[in-house]
Amino acid sequence: MITVQNYLNTACKYDFSKFPEALKKGDDLTRKALAQNSYSGNETIKRVVDTYIEKLNTYVESQAPKQAKTATDKPKKAASTRVQKAKPKKAPVTSTAKKVSPEPKAVEMLPEEIRFIRRYVAMNGKVKSKLAVMRLLSSLQKAMLEKRIRKTSPYAKEILQIQDQLIRCADRMGDEAEINIAAKHLEHYKEIASSQRIRDSIALLKRFVAIHGREGMEERGERLLKAMERMVKNGKISKVDPYATKLNEAYKSLKIFLRDKKAAPEIKEGELNGIYGLLGMPTAKSKACQSKGLSGVVSSEDLMNMNFETIGLRGKFQELIGDPSVGFTAMVFGQPKSGKSTLMLDFAHHLANKHGEVLYVAFEEGYGYTLKEKITRIGAIHPRLHFSEELPGKLGAYDFVFIDSVSRAGMELEDMIELKNKYPRTSFIFIFHATKDGKFKGGNELAHEVDVIIEVENGMAKGKGRFGQGEVEVRF
Repeated sequence: MITVQNYLNTACKYDFSKFPEALKKGDDLTRKALAQNSYSGNETIKRVVDTYIEKLNTYVESQAPKQAKTATDKPKKAASTRVQKAKPKKAPVTSTAKKVSPEPKAVEMLPEEIRFIRRYVAMNGKVKSKLAVMRLLSSLQKAMLEKRIRKTSPYAKEILQIQDQLIRCADRMGDEAEINIAAKHLEHYKEIASSQRIRDSIALLKRFVAIHGREGMEERGERLLKAMERMVKNGKISKVDPYATKLNEAYKSLKIFLRDKKAAPEIKEGELNGIYGLLGMPTAKSKACQSKGLSGVVSSEDLMNMNFETIGLRGKFQELIGDPSVGFTAMVFGQPKSGKSTLMLDFAHHLANKHGEVLYVAFEEGYGYTLKEKITRIGAIHPRLHFSEELPGKLGAYDFVFIDSVSRAGMELEDMIELKNKYPRTSFIFIFHATKDGKFKGGNELAHEVDVIIEVENGMAKGKGRFGQGEVEVRF
């Protein structure tokens, strides 16, 4: 076994000129690190050297080289004068034969758990931010909560392992770290990740949908047509393919598009809807706003014809932020005494009166005189408007939750993302205190995650986000 301690004495036995290039470079780096005593003083170099030595041991063991005789070898016994019948030598057993991986199973869409395992494996060996780790963890937990990944899944054990590993990683890391998955898990995860693949005919249909009805697609259309012909010629797609008929319709559309120099590739609406249905994507007339697992590309016309579920906001708050979708998130910030709590109490009352159950978590003021005074002055009294001094354990009964304020609640960015993912149909409004220079803890990072941002300054609120932007006056 080669170690850091015996490296210089042991590595000299091997001819690195015959080794893979990565191991040659690793040898040079290790010798320099040991000569300059930087192995112990630099964590990055230490990690790289340790990884290299582990891979070197694995390679040496797999090649099973004959070790050179050293001074410590025991002398061989003198040859006996007695003639003995030579025993037939067994062929040396080596581990150089490559393990033959089974052919991936062709499927219409990849299971959610395999998608997450692929994302996790893709992190290995890369430097990732804590936010990136938390995003993957939150998405994984959301899929489990929504039962897109179930306990009966064949990879439920691996998913739980990955969840635990992500939690431990997030707890131990700083702002960023290199993600290294243990070798015993990594190989197993890679086998799962490569066990299935999207069926070739499905992949081609997805490419066709991406250019259907779009102008200027001549080059992409020609490449797709050649890809179809090549796969048929190579036997990857045949007449017995379950989706050969749909693919043939797309093929004929491309031929006409390129031959007649039409503006865009098109097929009949019924045939197109059949392909959309096959791919699990919304049709032009569908009321669904989400695909069922496939990350297909839709045209702008199809997107414009989708019906998204909004809360139906009206009045001055629509002027401020537009009509947000169900489960939207917002961050509100402003300096102390700017009027942000007054505006949010007014907003909470409006939502309770028109749109559903509302919880206002008053970390800042609690059940005190100032909160009662504001409620009385605004008239924020409604049977669907509820107040609390702390965040309840379960929030699924509420359509809207106000947290005033994030700093007083002691919440971090990860806590807010977790709430957002845990209750996808609940809208969260996070209220921040800003300093004189406009900075606020965690807010700058959260600004990239939320749908709406509202800034309150000197009695004027300015809103901007995915649903519109505007201004309203705050009366307090």
